[in-house]
Amino acid sequence: MRLGAVSYLNARPLVLGFERGLHRDRVELSLGPPAALADRMAAGELDVALLPVAELARMPELEICPGLAIGSFGPTLSVLLASRVPLVEIRSVALDPESRTSNALVRVLFARAWGGAPRFSVGPRSLESALAQHDAVVRIGDKALCEPLPAGVEGHDLGAAWTTRFRLPFVYAVWACRPGTLDRGLYRALHASYRAGAAQLERIAADFEYDGRRETALASRYLAHHLRYRLGAPEVRGLRTFLEEAAACGAIAAAPALRFALPRGSACHQATAGTTEVRA
Repeated sequence: MRLGAVSYLNARPLVLGFERGLHRDRVELSLGPPAALADRMAAGELDVALLPVAELARMPELEICPGLAIGSFGPTLSVLLASRVPLVEIRSVALDPESRTSNALVRVLFARAWGGAPRFSVGPRSLESALAQHDAVVRIGDKALCEPLPAGVEGHDLGAAWTTRFRLPFVYAVWACRPGTLDRGLYRALHASYRAGAAQLERIAADFEYDGRRETALASRYLAHHLRYRLGAPEVRGLRTFLEEAAACGAIAAAPALRFALPRGSACHQATAGTTEVRA
């Protein structure tokens, strides 16, 4: 089973079990940035991926593994809009080339929370270069978490802005599977890998380095207090709302139906269809 996950700190609790050899005979894990994982999934190079949720619009046939996600309720610390002017004065935004979900989220926030209609375009990876060309820049992942912003640049936490506006959790990524892939063994393995990670948050934080620096205290606070790994009813409502809002502002073509896989071989699967379809 070809499994792909993002190479950021926020994914470590979900994949720690696999990194330590859980189901090594069955699962082959590879890591990469979100957009690259999505492209590999679309190309048929992965069977299961920790996929940014905006990609469900591009691949609506994919099924979501129930119960697990990367999300937040309030500030997330690692999904930011870095701005050198006040929000009301922003006329151009450089999008992060590694992220399509966060890029869609910032478009939703301008449309529904902040007002204005800036120009959006994919910017350079260098923050300094992007800010030289644009009023604001979307930053995600470990670089957003760990790299201080230049003097005079303000960081707007997109997770906090979403929850303030919609009073819902935000879901950044889910385990997305090709149709029929999720059987009982894989379902249990995905949840067992997370349980292993959830029990070792302090060790994950202690091992975390960025640009040669230990960031133990920051990583510990981030993992324990700013991220949520459950996919329950509130998270599904948040996901559905985001996809609807992203479609309404043109960030995605259309809000897809959410297809939740029921593990093959389970009693529920035998009694019902293989997926539950929920209109976004």
